[in-house]
Amino acid sequence: MEKQKKIEHLEDAYGVVNLEMMEAFTSADGISGCEKQATRVMKHFITPFVDEVTYDNLGSLIALKKGNGKGPKVMLSGHIDEIGFVVRAIDEKGFIRLAPVGGWWGHVLLSQPVIITTRSNAKFVGVIGSKPPHGLPPEVRSKVMEVKDLFVDLGVKNKEEVELLGIKPGDMVTPKSEFTIMANPNYLMAKAWDNRVGALIATQVLMNLKDVKHSADVYAVGTVQEEVGLRGAKTATYAVKPDLGIAVDVTVANDMPGSEPGTKMGVGITLAVQDSSHLGHRGLLDLLADLSKELKLDVQYDTLLAGGTDSGELHKSFDGVVNCTLSIPARYIHSHRALIHRKDYCDTITLLTEFVKRVDWDLIEKLRSSNR
Repeated sequence: MEKQKKIEHLEDAYGVVNLEMMEAFTSADGISGCEKQATRVMKHFITPFVDEVTYDNLGSLIALKKGNGKGPKVMLSGHIDEIGFVVRAIDEKGFIRLAPVGGWWGHVLLSQPVIITTRSNAKFVGVIGSKPPHGLPPEVRSKVMEVKDLFVDLGVKNKEEVELLGIKPGDMVTPKSEFTIMANPNYLMAKAWDNRVGALIATQVLMNLKDVKHSADVYAVGTVQEEVGLRGAKTATYAVKPDLGIAVDVTVANDMPGSEPGTKMGVGITLAVQDSSHLGHRGLLDLLADLSKELKLDVQYDTLLAGGTDSGELHKSFDGVVNCTLSIPARYIHSHRALIHRKDYCDTITLLTEFVKRVDWDLIEKLRSSNR
């Protein structure tokens, strides 16, 4: 009983979390190129708190909270697409072959449920087929199946029944998973934390700015098609034309068995030194580290050796944009279920809310000159 009381106390320690909003964001089905359901959720929650909501021509949502009309532009970017599949083919027995959208590892897919969304927005649940282990030779049991060899079983008799459902090649296929509060309620499990958590944080920062005076025009952007090449970040950056940009994305949590020492969940602020797509602006990283210390927020640094973020396109647009990435450590990303910690979520919102309040032209020029 005493142990449970301690866990409940921890749950209250990191600020208010809108669990309804979290569930709505993560439950939306929206693979790269099909993000409309997800951006509509973001639009629903953010519209009452901003001055305008627009879209670029790829579909990235751009929400603006205006400053005093004399300040710079700050862009907070969280990609809103998730990895998934599209229907590649339907065989005569009604089994559906898949084409991946984003990076998948075959080990995490067998026997997992998926949702197929038709062009009329009808949804059907299927399961990725698997063979029972009985009688399988060792070399088959130990082999990782390639996505091209996997299939979805809808529980139908033949191809004709699939077609009667309105399912066609190109239809979106997403993981089916439930938003779950874990045994310690600071740990939250859902699909699509990569990267609805970034879009959630950008949304909450603008919600926090309601009735707050600030110099900068602050943009919360739910970018599209990040998982297939950072595409939405490029077009959205050209639409916003920011003077400073911060991407918020997940990173790999290394605090579990079999992992090398590295980034941990539940620390608070994670500053990304680099990933395969960008090097964080040193002046901005130092400023955010100092502000974190002022706000009594703990900091760790992340170097992601594989994978990129929206910063990869954001920082090299125009003649260069002052930019870095804030990371949210997550376990089991690019699968049906990932875990985040609410301290990382809440502390990142606290830091960004205070930071954007302080951004003015003097700060922008100081950061620009720090690289010269």
